[in-house]
Amino acid sequence: MRSIRRTSGVLLAGTLLVFGGLAQSQSQTVTDSFQVRIQVQGTCQALTATDIDFGTQVPVAGTHTQTGTIRLQCTNGLPFHLGLDGGTTTGDVNARAMVNATGVEIPYTLRRDTPTGPVWGNDSTSWYTGAGKGLGSAYEIALTVYAQATLNGNEPAGSYQDTVLATLTY
Repeated sequence: MRSIRRTSGVLLAGTLLVFGGLAQSQSQTVTDSFQVRIQVQGTCQALTATDIDFGTQVPVAGTHTQTGTIRLQCTNGLPFHLGLDGGTTTGDVNARAMVNATGVEIPYTLRRDTPTGPVWGNDSTSWYTGAGKGLGSAYEIALTVYAQATLNGNEPAGSYQDTVLATLTY
């Protein structure tokens, strides 16, 4: 009997070894996924607006032209519009005027696109509409403001000015 028990023990040990080895050699893989995200905010920045200076003029009837520049940046593809109000003297985009200390006015116009283009105002029919190119100096948008002042020839000497508000909406 002893020899049967011994054989059974060896057989049982060998069987466990074989099955135990199989259990260790079988591996399992578990996977999971995750997302990587970023939210890019649509934004614009009005960087600079240069003054428009017609310089010193002799009061002779005629027109004088000058340009200014408004520089801005907007997120790539972001629609925006830029409007110019009627100024502090008249408030009317179609009748802008510079005024001196005694109230004498010199009319002027501000136009977009070209020197003879549409009057640049602050509503959907007259503002500048565009789309951003990106943020950073490489993507700056420079918009030219075309100005024209008209002298009648009887203006008194002195300094004339107006202040225009540029509004960027996006």
